[in-house]
Amino acid sequence: MKISVLSLLLGAALLAGCQTTPMTTATLTYETTPGGAELFEGDTSIGLAPVTRTYTGDPKTGQVTTPDVKAVWPSGATVTYFTIIPVGSDRQATLERPAKAPGLEQDLANAKKVAAAQAMEAARNKALQHSDLARASARCQAQMQGGNRGLTDDCN
Repeated sequence: MKISVLSLLLGAALLAGCQTTPMTTATLTYETTPGGAELFEGDTSIGLAPVTRTYTGDPKTGQVTTPDVKAVWPSGATVTYFTIIPVGSDRQATLERPAKAPGLEQDLANAKKVAAAQAMEAARNKALQHSDLARASARCQAQMQGGNRGLTDDCN
């Protein structure tokens, strides 16, 4: 009994001495309507929407103030956005193209091209992941070691 009480007290003392680091980041995913606008933080391109960013905040206030992010569509239409979000959050923001900006058809056509390219990239990544899993399988490893690469090839 003495050993278990002593163990509990020792464990509690060790845990009390551990410091936990407060979370100081938040994640924000930027999307655009129509899709495919190029996003900028200042003069730096951060990619075509959607883009996910992680920002560091103030642990004292528990808030993250994001920098200004500007969405630029191929027509030249632009919109700028910033927000204040709680530390630890994972949010999404949709930047909408100004309704009265000229060139909507150009931006809609671009959105279709970007969506198609993103779908192709996602399919390619899924196929690569499937191939990697197949190569890591025990059957594939056995085939590769035994030199048996015939009709029942599990390594594709």
